[in-house]
Amino acid sequence: MVRWERRVALLCAVAGVILLLSTLSFVLVDGQLSQRSAFVLFAGLALVIAYGVVEPSAVLDLVRTRRTRFGTLSVLVSAVVIGILVAVNVVVSRGTQAADLTTSGQYTLAPRSVQVTRQLDSDLVVTGFFRPDERDTRRQVQSLLDLYRQQSSHVKVRFADPDQNRSVVQSLGVTIAGSIVLQYRGRPPIVLNLAEQSESDVTGAIQRLESARTPVLCWAGGDGERDLKDSNQVSGYSAAAELLSSSNYQSQDVLLVQQGVPPTCDVLVVMQLARPLNDASVKAIQDYLARGGKLLMAVDPWLDAKTLASANAVVKPFGIAFDGGLVVEGDPAHAAKDDPTVPVVDRFGDSPITRQLANRYVFFPGSTAITGAVTGPATGNDLATTSDRSYDIAQQRTSLDQRSTDRHGPFVLMRSIEQSQSSGRTTRIVLSGTSSLAENRTLPPTASGSNPDLFLASLDWLSQQDALISIAPKPPAGQPLALTDQDVRVNELVTLGLMPLAVLLIGLLVLVRRRRVTAVRS
Repeated sequence: MVRWERRVALLCAVAGVILLLSTLSFVLVDGQLSQRSAFVLFAGLALVIAYGVVEPSAVLDLVRTRRTRFGTLSVLVSAVVIGILVAVNVVVSRGTQAADLTTSGQYTLAPRSVQVTRQLDSDLVVTGFFRPDERDTRRQVQSLLDLYRQQSSHVKVRFADPDQNRSVVQSLGVTIAGSIVLQYRGRPPIVLNLAEQSESDVTGAIQRLESARTPVLCWAGGDGERDLKDSNQVSGYSAAAELLSSSNYQSQDVLLVQQGVPPTCDVLVVMQLARPLNDASVKAIQDYLARGGKLLMAVDPWLDAKTLASANAVVKPFGIAFDGGLVVEGDPAHAAKDDPTVPVVDRFGDSPITRQLANRYVFFPGSTAITGAVTGPATGNDLATTSDRSYDIAQQRTSLDQRSTDRHGPFVLMRSIEQSQSSGRTTRIVLSGTSSLAENRTLPPTASGSNPDLFLASLDWLSQQDALISIAPKPPAGQPLALTDQDVRVNELVTLGLMPLAVLLIGLLVLVRRRRVTAVRS
């Protein structure tokens, strides 16, 4: 038998052994001999039989000749090793186990997320509404949701095209494509928009759906405060009202001048003032805070002196005050396009409220600065700060150009205060230099910033639902490298053409050199 026939026969034997071991792996995975496994089995047997037919003497030599047996067995052992590796790869590929070797745990859930997911005792249906051109975003969301599915069989994930399911989209309150909706136990669904789909956002939503507590927000009125029923597309607060409802909050209108602060209030919200608070209202709020109350208060710039003084009287015991001037952001990179009166803040303090805002930004339209230092037993945190190129215009004027008399930034636009009371309760306050923090133009679908996250995290902290904001964000994952068609062609040329050619050239050089050495020796 010629040499090439022997090589073909040996190649058949090697391929046959690999296919037979692959068949074994398929059977282990499928639990039966499927049609696919049968084809591979027959192909492997045919190749082994072909080896015996083409070179029957080699089969006899395996028994009779030691040298032949050693060489052939070496090749077959190599084939067996390769087959085992293929089999192991097939079996492992069907498993769900994974190892996350990143230092930040980029591809595993935080312990808190695991705990919350395993507490589910009913099906959690997560629906993602993505258009066909949003495949990359959908893939990222699906990868995250798969981590939750691994922790609980109650997590059910599905995807739909919003354009083909308009009635469902409207019934669930979805306003923009790329949103995911969480439904659990017949409770109001929670919608997470594009900027709210991190692990902390999803886990927080699950916690809200699991929680049986419904904090009461006492929404102050009667002095020109914001109205949750106002549906104006720019200055209204109807989107905030929907956010509160879907986040398991109950809103209650309160007339401070008549009712004071009811004892049922978990959080008192004073969002904007158009006229001064009277002395009775100021005292009612101060007494409420002294009993361990919670307050979210926001005022706007350029108020009249009496209105500003009444607002500052509420927080005077803590050493804090609203400046009253208009903050203008002088850095275009930290301001809304063509509007320096709308600072875009991405510098946040170290607080549970802002823990989720790393690598995000928040709009602060028409803001005033918060000044002073927290005094006494209270502690404070600067939550949001402008850039050092910002400046403050104390008195109202038409020209917003910076003047020498304007104060220079950076300025604090949002601050939290906390103080323990002798009764054992804790007073918590969040002050915002703008009542536009959660108006309709700063919330989805109009804006893509993280205003809803900051607004909701502030209320969660005030209502002492710290667990809802307890998961710190992870650093951004490395983005896959996108290759153009030209890049692909160059890669193919290098890997399929130049590299094999280089190997051949090196082999030829070695061969020529060996022949020269042999010729010299002879």
